[in-house]
Amino acid sequence: MFSLELQTGNAAFCSPTTGEPSHIFEAQEVASILRYVADKIDDGFGENRSGSCIDANGNNVGSWKFQ
Repeated sequence: MFSLELQTGNAAFCSPTTGEPSHIFEAQEVASILRYVADKIDDGFGENRSGSCIDANGNNVGSWKFQ
């Protein structure tokens, strides 16, 4: 089983000009995080079968893991 959890309520998921919630910027940030996680899995992760999800601002916004 694979699980991924993201908290999308911070500034990295909002419009950079207004700071307001934006479905477009939220989707772009989620896609970026998903690509990062996919790359980690594709590269192989040895004994580490989990990791953190970090947004563009460097904040920990979730986690992923294989169970």
